[in-house]
Amino acid sequence: MLLADFSFFDVLWLGLIFSLWLAVLSFVVVVLVDNFRRHDHSGWAKAGWTLFVLAFPLFGALVYQIARPKPSPMDEDWDASRAAEARAEAAQTRMGVRTGRGLGESSPW
Repeated sequence: MLLADFSFFDVLWLGLIFSLWLAVLSFVVVVLVDNFRRHDHSGWAKAGWTLFVLAFPLFGALVYQIARPKPSPMDEDWDASRAAEARAEAAQTRMGVRTGRGLGESSPW
């Protein structure tokens, strides 16, 4: 029987290894998403980083995190303002408030 061959510590070790691989895979995916969302990289830079991260997943992702330039405060402000606008628009939509923006009509209030 297959289950009889595994001890409790074998199952714990298997769970630990699986969790570490899942963490590395998640880290690589986050790095690739960050690479493609950056506006300061050219297409060739994005392709180079993608190939490097895919060829050497953990090492490439760590090097990318160390070598990438820090986001500028302007980028953070832009992201914060876009997020605030999206939250306000979602709240208005949930409450049923019509702003009239983009609908061709004005607000009845």
